Amino acid sequence: MTSGVSALELERFEERLDEALATRSTDVLDVIGYGEVSVAIRLSIDGKDYACKRLVPFDAKPDAERASALIHLYVERLEACGLDVVPTHTLILERPAGFVLYCVQPLLPEGTVGPDFIRRLSVEEARPYVERVFALIRASVSPTLAPDGQLSNWSFEGDQIRYLDVGTPFMRDAEGRDLFDFRQQTRALPQPIRAVVNRFMVKGILDNYHSRRGQALDFLGNLIKESLAQLMPPLIPTANRVFDLSPPISEREVRHHYRGDARSYAFIQSARRADRWFQETVLRRTYPFLLPPKIDRG
Repeated sequence: MTSGVSALELERFEERLDEALATRSTDVLDVIGYGEVSVAIRLSIDGKDYACKRLVPFDAKPDAERASALIHLYVERLEACGLDVVPTHTLILERPAGFVLYCVQPLLPEGTVGPDFIRRLSVEEARPYVERVFALIRASVSPTLAPDGQLSNWSFEGDQIRYLDVGTPFMRDAEGRDLFDFRQQTRALPQPIRAVVNRFMVKGILDNYHSRRGQALDFLGNLIKESLAQLMPPLIPTANRVFDLSPPISEREVRHHYRGDARSYAFIQSARRADRWFQETVLRRTYPFLLPPKIDRG
């Protein structure tokens, strides 16, 4: 591990995480952001800051080791398609809940991550940057490989555009089977919801990532969640051109796609909050996951 973050530092963070879970207070943590099931935290080591994404614990060490190897393969394949991936290292810790896999990256300068950067620009100023992102997404999307192309997964420093999110590698084999076991990550969901998500939702979500149309709809729709909805209509023609979409997508299609996603993820988070209440209030035990605050999905 050459990232500057050692197992000892992450063990110390895990101790603070245990405290946060027991008290339902994140005051002892430095949370950068939440995914739908994962969390990213900041660690400062010897004057350098790192972003550490904590995946849901795996059942067995070989599962975590396989996921780690897939993440590094994912980085290689994305870079072979022309993406500039932020240097990423992985580290596995054994914990009572299972084997925790961390993705560790240098923390990027403030204001460079996609939404923060684009928010300062007019539509015409933002368009060339978004067009370059669209071109990078198109170059890397195939039936066997895909990035998570949302704006929040890119950073902009001068002319350099970098890709961030490699913690859940979207890769498939020639028969269309996912190489990464996404069912391990849905363990953060209550069992009845997890069964529904695994059976009826995961494949459809992942299919979107592996298509140019799905990527375009996802990028444009998530501008609504990022409070950048005013950019979405004028960027639709750019998406249609760069992704060579036929028939072209419309604002109505983008909004319909986003509403479906927003309802699904809002339902999942509501179910997780209900599960936390049940475990803490009825079962009198600590809920084992950090939940994001309520998200304004627009």
